[in-house]
Amino acid sequence: MKVVFLGTSSAYPTEKRNHVAVLLKYNGESLLFDCGEGTQRQFRIAKENPMKISKIFITHWHGDHVFGLPGLIQSLATSNRIPSLEIYGPTGTKKKFKEIMEAFKIGLPFKVKIKEFSSKKPVKVVDEKTYEIYGMNVNHSIPTVAYFFKEKDRKKLNKKVLTKYGLQDTPKVKPLLEGKSINVEGKEIKPKDAVYIEKGKKISVVLDTEFFPDLTEFVKDSNILISEGTFSNKLREKAREKGGHMTVKDAAKLAKKSKSKELYILHFSQRYKNTKELEKEAISVFKNSKFAKDFDKISI
Repeated sequence: MKVVFLGTSSAYPTEKRNHVAVLLKYNGESLLFDCGEGTQRQFRIAKENPMKISKIFITHWHGDHVFGLPGLIQSLATSNRIPSLEIYGPTGTKKKFKEIMEAFKIGLPFKVKIKEFSSKKPVKVVDEKTYEIYGMNVNHSIPTVAYFFKEKDRKKLNKKVLTKYGLQDTPKVKPLLEGKSINVEGKEIKPKDAVYIEKGKKISVVLDTEFFPDLTEFVKDSNILISEGTFSNKLREKAREKGGHMTVKDAAKLAKKSKSKELYILHFSQRYKNTKELEKEAISVFKNSKFAKDFDKISI
């Protein structure tokens, strides 16, 4: 599993930071969270293939999060994409997408399936064989949602136990994964002795919202928490005046309270030429705070 930060700026792109877009690569599938202006070019520079995108998750319809969407869709169309594309977003996403298609006269050779939702509690929006994705409304100036990706827990065989009895990971031991005992040279091996549960990894994406208590439970126990930190804590009032944003200290507080393992902050205001001041603030609250840059890649 890999996360690629394609854009880490906020309302205005800078020389070093593009509008926000986060790519999650999992088992050959590419999931894109937001699609700021210039995201196509970021794909090229990162040497990632946009044709592999299966799902796009829109947090909200402010321009810095979606201006890259019509261009991306048109490029997929002119590249003769065949597989369907799924798009998820807050209430109004279907209407917004239809308007884009009409405005730019984009003809599609593939199907686009759109799911919009509104819920103050976590709601499952994707349920695949090996993972789930949940969404929840957050507090911003327009309908906005946060997401988390969660691998499903997996049953794994204890290799030490298998080695002890001279067993290989073969069909002979498959019944153990199905909750059945097996017999080896007169010795019964029970599932509880040979099988353990490997917890699936969780990645949360929180962009453009004020901090509020329910958010902590939503991102709880994230292996990776990706959160906006638009302003320094010195500008916490401005963060709220701007329609609902978090400071880097808010992001760090969210990571600490949710018992997340790592925090990656992005969506920085253009006023910050570097993140040194912001880093001190975040790390003072949550030591494992990191500041994402365009094209950073993390393997999980």
